[in-house]
Amino acid sequence: MKVFIVSMRNLILGGIVFLIVLVAGIVLLVKDPLNVSDSYRPGAESITASALPVETPGGAEKPSLYLDVSVDGTTADVSLLTQNFEFVEDDMAIPIYGQGHAHLYLNGEEKGMIYQPEFLLKNLPKGEHELRVELNYSNHLPYKIEAVKYFVVE
Repeated sequence: MKVFIVSMRNLILGGIVFLIVLVAGIVLLVKDPLNVSDSYRPGAESITASALPVETPGGAEKPSLYLDVSVDGTTADVSLLTQNFEFVEDDMAIPIYGQGHAHLYLNGEEKGMIYQPEFLLKNLPKGEHELRVELNYSNHLPYKIEAVKYFVVE
């Protein structure tokens, strides 16, 4: 009988705690303390997005990309041959059509950003590798231009 009384006491205390948490949750939802409902105001002035799309200037040629890879031991010498594209190092610059950087992927894994048309990949393991490079604006929006090259390290 004593075991039942201790269990009943714990059950009552648990129920009280549950009701307090439930009431507190309802009060928070009703009061909206974070003013979440104020985050959208129709007719309010728009905030400028950080990744604005870049318009293609009239008559501008679309950039193109070709990869040239030569392997020497465990090092690959990569040249990005582009047309109508200039590599720029400023990440935070206003995007200009025909300028930007490249994103580099090796065997499907992102390896970083490239700001010049020639670079080395060192200490590559033996075997076949897939190198994918895509051109991007300075604000990281893609040109949707990429090149893929397969090569073997022996």
